[in-house]
Amino acid sequence: MRRSAIKSIVLSLAIIAYQPSASTGQTGTGIKTSNLDRAIAYAIYLEAHASRLASRTDVCVAFGHGLTVDEKGIFSQLERLKLKVHPNEWCNAGPRGLVISVIAPTTESVPGTYDLTVEVGDLRPIRQNGEHFGTLVRRGTYTVKCTDSSEPELAGYREALPSKS
Repeated sequence: MRRSAIKSIVLSLAIIAYQPSASTGQTGTGIKTSNLDRAIAYAIYLEAHASRLASRTDVCVAFGHGLTVDEKGIFSQLERLKLKVHPNEWCNAGPRGLVISVIAPTTESVPGTYDLTVEVGDLRPIRQNGEHFGTLVRRGTYTVKCTDSSEPELAGYREALPSKS
């Protein structure tokens, strides 16, 4: 089976799995999360499943510098989705694990549709080989539709191609 077909199947299964347990945008404290925060949580959820990280216990989530989001609200959404992830500080104290990063800036191409660049990095080379940086495993842009009246929905995904140096 082709790699793109497998990715499509994984993303489809993740979307189906997300729907029955999708939140209404309420956090555990009863505060309504923004559409952007819900879209980010959904993209992280999809990436964790597409990269086969959903069952791992050494995955962290990082938010890019300058990205203004409700991190607690996003972690609350991910917890409700049964995704066990840690804040980035947990992975940096070691360093250890894999990091799903949401890179700034996010854009709202049309009202309620967000383009979110998400990358997965492996921190093992830092610990094992004394490298200065981890290894980029995957990077792409999720386009997520999310409005007050609907659950987040994947509108598209573009994987970034590795640069040829």
